[in-house]
Amino acid sequence: MANYEGLVATRKDNEKVEVLIRPSSEGILGASERINQQVCHCAAEGSTVKIEAINAARAEVGDWVVLHRDTKVLFRNAVLLVGIPLIGLLVGLIILHARTGFENISALSIIIAAVPFSASVLIVLAGFKKIYKPSVPVVTGVLKKAPELAAGNVDFCPAASNPSCCESWRMTC
Repeated sequence: MANYEGLVATRKDNEKVEVLIRPSSEGILGASERINQQVCHCAAEGSTVKIEAINAARAEVGDWVVLHRDTKVLFRNAVLLVGIPLIGLLVGLIILHARTGFENISALSIIIAAVPFSASVLIVLAGFKKIYKPSVPVVTGVLKKAPELAAGNVDFCPAASNPSCCESWRMTC
């Protein structure tokens, strides 16, 4: 279960909102301290993600919210996308082994062994939209209401606790 925090940017309708998600710190995970001092990751264009979410908490524009995304659905989709071709590959290798014992492999044997893998890839390409389940994020709670944010109460903001963070992040936080 993945949880994120973000700012409600717009309301699509009563059911959905667009939320801006930003990194919780200015650094790049796994990068050295020297690199993090030279890079302003908070303000980089790729650092902000806009995501559409179901508005279960009835958040308003300007609210700081918590989003939840069910990772089980993402894992299921990945297993189907990768697992079906892997099964086809294994079936092809079993056929190849049964025909040749992995000795004196002919071109015909390789083609015959490649058929199950190719068929499984085609099945995934043709049918993934039918078996795919979307992992829709849900706004599960409101951390700060818009009036509190407008009053300047930004103690929850990652940039407020780190004065070296980029100015553009602080201005929008």
